Amino acid sequence: MVLSLALSSAFFTHLAVADDKESSSKSKAKEKKESKAHKDRAYAADPPTVKFGEFKSAEIKATSLSPKHAKSKGNQESARKIDEMLLSGLKAHWPNITVIPAGGEFSKNAERTLQITPMIEDIRLVGVGTRIMIGVMAGGSDIVMHVDFRDSSTGQIIGHPDFWKGNNAWSGGVSWGATDNQIRDAVVGQILQYTSANK
Repeated sequence: MVLSLALSSAFFTHLAVADDKESSSKSKAKEKKESKAHKDRAYAADPPTVKFGEFKSAEIKATSLSPKHAKSKGNQESARKIDEMLLSGLKAHWPNITVIPAGGEFSKNAERTLQITPMIEDIRLVGVGTRIMIGVMAGGSDIVMHVDFRDSSTGQIIGHPDFWKGNNAWSGGVSWGATDNQIRDAVVGQILQYTSANK
């Protein structure tokens, strides 16, 4: 009887482990499928309807994360780093740019102001530890960002470009994660280039 119970327990434990492995495998496959979808998608960065040079002041909200990515501490840290880089770059155009904290609202400034709202729509960054452990098997890294530019005097969105940057599993693997870490910098560079080009 005892042997029978032990065998039964071992059998169900084996099933539970197998289910966990299958669930993990499906999750990773889904992430890789979404990553490929990002690469296949067309990203639009049409020029704004109003030149940014017409605005003497600007405000920027803290970068938000789409709900499916918002709980991850790593993603929150990525958003914080993106905020730092965006603010540093945008100060070249608007030295007194105002930062609106997460959950805050734009001010009711009487002066015509460019209101900037960045959002991380999708993000998958392979960590250095994971990259060193399993290399190319970890897949690629991607960031998709959407930025709204609004004219405070009319309340109208005058620009709503999308930006994407990613790498493939091979480049991430052979660089030991260096290209994974550069993705944040690259997508911020695209946003700053867009802003400068439409000034």
